[in-house]
Amino acid sequence: MLEIPRTSGATRVKIFMASEKSLIGKTALGIVAACLVGFGVLSSCSNHIPTDDGGKYSTYIEEFHYANFFKGIDAIESGNLSLYIDYSTCNVLGQNSAFYQALVPSWTAATKNYYSIKGPDISKEEGPTFNLLRTIQEVNYADLKSAIEQMANSNSESVLLTDGEFYQQSIAKGNINNPYMASALKTWLQKGHDIFVFSEPYVEAYKGQSYNKKRFYIIFTDVRLRDNIYDRIIQTVKLQNFPDVEMFHLSADHPSLAAEGTSTKPNDNLSADVKGFGSFEAQEWPIDWKDGIEPLIAFAVNPQTGETLPNGESFTGGLKVDRNSFGGYRITDVAAKVYNINQEFTEFCAAKQAGARYKADITLTPMDNFIKLDGKEFQKHGIINLYFDSQMYTPDPVLNGSPYNFIKIDICVSGVQDMFSQFAHQFEFDSIDMPGQTNTSVAESIKQCLADPDIKTMISTCPIYSIYIKAPER
Repeated sequence: MLEIPRTSGATRVKIFMASEKSLIGKTALGIVAACLVGFGVLSSCSNHIPTDDGGKYSTYIEEFHYANFFKGIDAIESGNLSLYIDYSTCNVLGQNSAFYQALVPSWTAATKNYYSIKGPDISKEEGPTFNLLRTIQEVNYADLKSAIEQMANSNSESVLLTDGEFYQQSIAKGNINNPYMASALKTWLQKGHDIFVFSEPYVEAYKGQSYNKKRFYIIFTDVRLRDNIYDRIIQTVKLQNFPDVEMFHLSADHPSLAAEGTSTKPNDNLSADVKGFGSFEAQEWPIDWKDGIEPLIAFAVNPQTGETLPNGESFTGGLKVDRNSFGGYRITDVAAKVYNINQEFTEFCAAKQAGARYKADITLTPMDNFIKLDGKEFQKHGIINLYFDSQMYTPDPVLNGSPYNFIKIDICVSGVQDMFSQFAHQFEFDSIDMPGQTNTSVAESIKQCLADPDIKTMISTCPIYSIYIKAPER
């Protein structure tokens, strides 16, 4: 094992040689040392950090991002959907529902594990999913709390079909305002995943009275997962044919951009080369700072008057955020955080060039007084434009690389507004065991999950998009 000495920062990068014993360490260490000297990592002759990327900037940036900052989707297993069926009246009656039947092909094609919830028993059933769904017989008192907790603690997609009525043969009975799902919802969201709920109204007769109930299709998935069950549904079911069915999306991570496959548009004066990777991008700026970037952009002048513009010109922007990405919260504010990654990225490149294994252990500190975000434009149109902080411009802590500077910018959520009250009605239904009252247990579960301090922190600090920049030294 070789530890690369650092000249600054809090990162430790360890390179593990593939075969120390067979090479007696000498050849492998020699390769690493040669690469590090070539990159200048071992040098400390000036105030600048020697930097290089081996001429593979966009390739290495993509690998660097996934190695250090990507989370969530790798923890979920693809192609292993579990279907949980509440053996209650709602799914017996579902045989007569056009929406229920429209979803059956999705369950049939994707389900690998079928679980029945018959009273307190949650059992894996064998046989074709289509046949199992066609032969549901009512069993009362489904243990929905245990079922959804089992879903949340799994590492694969799952779906629960239920009326949401967690009835216990005790004083609690129908738990009409018990947020019994809240803990499970939180568990899944903390993994960085998504929850979708389709809410279908139906009428259920009981002891001579009719009750307005809801049939819930609760989907635990991740929208970043290839061929996820939610995508399968929206691609094969014409939801517009079911106007009474409402859908709700719950997430605490990876808010969406307004359009897929977009990237920011750099200022023309930068002559930037841009490569997008979905949730992040890599820009390469060929022009210098003192004769190009600073006079033309950071401290740009009005061409008509010759006066310096208050904020200069935007150096990149045009990215539009879906401010309703979280479902229960609306994004009200965003912030831009900039990081000097000269040391971290150069060490990563050195490890790659050496053919050595890289172990991520990075702590980045945001730098102040270098860039800022146009908050007014975001408030008006949800669009993100970035400027240099011309009023407080302090470039030295960021631009200390030679011959290149490597910069990371994170666009993060910084403010949200609770909007769930607008959607709570989707999850409320008539109580059967307490006639005349409303069962709010599912609504309260979502409400309490969203109010949880851990979930609120996730949402209010969530990264939206990252921009990596390679620029010349200053």
